[in-house]
Amino acid sequence: MITDEEEREARATAIAQLLGSAETATEMNALTRVGIRSGFLWRCPSCKEPQYANRDACCDLPRPAA
Repeated sequence: MITDEEEREARATAIAQLLGSAETATEMNALTRVGIRSGFLWRCPSCKEPQYANRDACCDLPRPAA
């Protein structure tokens, strides 16, 4: 049985591999949008940078509620 933590880690690993293989800004932007919409990533309300699902905070602020 997969735990919630293992599932989040698997999602973060998958999106990291996809983003790492992106070769253009267009690919990066598309993958980031897909990652955010699917819950693999979240956007920091302060700096607006995408964050992996396993991070709970950015810019000294907690992850916003979904």
